Amino acid sequence: MSKIARFSRIGGPDVIELNEEELASPKNNEVLVDVKAAGLNRAEYLYMQGLYLVEPKLPSRVGVEGSGVIEAVGPNVTNFKVGQEVSITPNMSPAEYGVIGEKAIIPVQALAPKSPDISFEEAAAIWMAFPTAYGGLVEVGGLKQNKKQHVVISAASSSVGIPAIQIAKNHGAKVIATSRDFSKKDSLLDAGADHVIATGEEDFAARIMEITEGNGFDIAFDPIGGPFLETLADGAAVEATIVVYGALAMSDTPFPLFPAIGKGLRVCGFHLVYNLFDHVDRTERAMAHLGENLANGTYKPVIDRVFPLSQVTQAYEHMAAGQQIGKIIVSGS
Repeated sequence: MSKIARFSRIGGPDVIELNEEELASPKNNEVLVDVKAAGLNRAEYLYMQGLYLVEPKLPSRVGVEGSGVIEAVGPNVTNFKVGQEVSITPNMSPAEYGVIGEKAIIPVQALAPKSPDISFEEAAAIWMAFPTAYGGLVEVGGLKQNKKQHVVISAASSSVGIPAIQIAKNHGAKVIATSRDFSKKDSLLDAGADHVIATGEEDFAARIMEITEGNGFDIAFDPIGGPFLETLADGAAVEATIVVYGALAMSDTPFPLFPAIGKGLRVCGFHLVYNLFDHVDRTERAMAHLGENLANGTYKPVIDRVFPLSQVTQAYEHMAAGQQIGKIIVSGS
C-alpha cells in the first residue's frame, strides 16, 4: 500500500486527501515510479478548482512533474529499465495521471533520464519550468541570441519566472522583472534581472519607457493576464510580442485593441504541451538547448522550499500566497 494524493471534489488545497492505495501494474507504455520528489505548479492548482483546460475526472490524482526511481515497467517499454533514476515531465494528461504520492504510474513519453549530478528535488524542478520558459520566449516569443532585446518577465519570482530570467540573460537580453512590490527586488536582481518594476507601486509604462529610452519592450512573458494585459500593451514597443501563459489574475482579460493595432502587437498564448511537446522539432531543440545549459551550470533550478508529503495541502497554500522564490517541492514520502 502507498500514500497517494487525490481529490474527490472541486476546491482549493483543502480538498486534497492522502489515501492508502494499492496501485495496479503499469500497462502498455507505462512505468511504475517510486516517487522521490514532486514539483508544484499553478496548472494543477487551477485543475483542482475546475478552472484548467482539462476537466478533472473525480476522484483525481494531482501533480504532473517529479522525479524518482523506476520500480516496474509495462509492455513495450524498451528505453527505460527497473532501477533507473528519472525525471517526470508534464507530458501527460492530468485527468489520467498524477505524481504526488509515494508511487505513481507514468506514461513513458513523460519520462526523461535524471542526471546523477543533480538531486531528486532539483530533478523535480526542471521540466515544467525550463521548457515553458524556453518554449514561450524562444519558440513563440521570438527571443534571439545577442539581439539586445528588452524582455519583460511578469511575476518573475515564480517557478517559471526564474528560469525565464536565466534563459533571457543567456540570450543576451536586458531583463525587466516585475513583482507586486519591492520585497523581492534583491532576490530578482540576484537571479539575473537587470531591472525590477514593482507594479503595485510604480507606473509600469513610464518605467519601461525610462529603461528602454522611450522604445518599449520587445517581448513580454506573462502568467498574469486580466487587466495587466492592457498595462503590458502600454509599455510595448512597435511590433512587440506579448506571450501569455497563465491566468493568475483570475479575472476577465480585456484585449488591448487600440495599442495592438497602433503598434502592430502580437499577442499570443502558450501551452507547454500544445505549443512545445506536441511538436517533435521544437521539443528536440528545447531539450538540446536546456540539456547543455543545465549540464554546464548556466541554468540551475531554484528551490524555494521542500514540504513532506504529509503537508501537501500546506505546500499548495504556500503557492497560493505567492511569496515563493522559485520552485515548491513535495517529497515522495
